[in-house]
This record gives sequence, C-alpha cells and structure tokens, in this order.
Amino acid sequence: MFNFVKNYINIMKTYCEKFTLGRMGTVTSILLSALFVYVAIAVWSVGMTAVIVTYFIYTLMAIWILLTMPRYLVIQNGLIIITHPIGRTVIEKSQVVKIEAIDSSDLRGSLKLFASGGFFGWFGIFRNSKFGTYHLYCGEVKNLYLIVTTTKKYIISSQKPIEL
Repeated sequence: MFNFVKNYINIMKTYCEKFTLGRMGTVTSILLSALFVYVAIAVWSVGMTAVIVTYFIYTLMAIWILLTMPRYLVIQNGLIIITHPIGRTVIEKSQVVKIEAIDSSDLRGSLKLFASGGFFGWFGIFRNSKFGTYHLYCGEVKNLYLIVTTTKKYIISSQKPIEL
C-alpha cells in the first residue's frame, strides 16, 4: 500500500506557489485603493457628473484587476497553471518551445497593452522590443522565467525554477 501512495505522489509531481506582492507592492496597492475610495466619496458628495462617470469607469477597471490578478502558480503533470479569481491560464508541455530565466532589466521599456503595471501585481499583455508581445504574471518583478509556446510568450515569476 505504501508503494502505491509513493508512486502516486511521484506521478503527480505537483508544485504550488502563491503570487506575492512583497511589502512595497502591498503598501502601494492599499494606499492607492484607500485614496481612490476617499476621492470617489468626496466627488460623489459634490455631485460632479463628469467626474462621477470617470470614477465609475475606474471602478470597473479596479474590479477587472481584482478578478484577473494571478493568485497561484501550479506546475502539475506537464502543465503550468496560473489561477485567477475567475479562471485560469493553462500552458501545456506539448506547446512549450523553450523556458529560460531572464532578468528584470529585460522588461525595461515595456508598453502596457491591456495590463496592470503594479496595482495588485504586474499582469496582463505587454509589448517591448526584446520579446514582442507577451503575457506577464508577476507578484514581484524578480525570479522571472520566459516561456515561449508555439502561439504565445509568457513571463512568470517563480521562487522555484520552472521545469516541465
């Protein structure tokens, strides 16, 4: 019986890691959120229609950020899975062309196409001259790995080297 359990664990080979912001990212996100709520209440009490509409749009964007931010990195059975509060991104081993460690300086000059650049993490679609268009999933911009698949490029932060 013990050998069966031991073999099952070896077959599964599951690694799970929570995306963390780090102290500065957490403090910044909390302060920006508090400031956003304070200004929204102040503007609402004055009754400025154009500003209220703008804050409504920003509120929708903040909700999108909270629902799509990466929560966990799971490596299991030849899959790299990035979980979000409303779904997940799955990278299959059969689609991976290469995985390599990169430096955070490689992200300099990146343009946000549809992304959050530090508010509750760094995630979304970015573009720069070195990688072209890529999907970024980071709590902190360190321990980065470039994953090139047949269709997309991903940059992910992980405390453990990413291997399939």
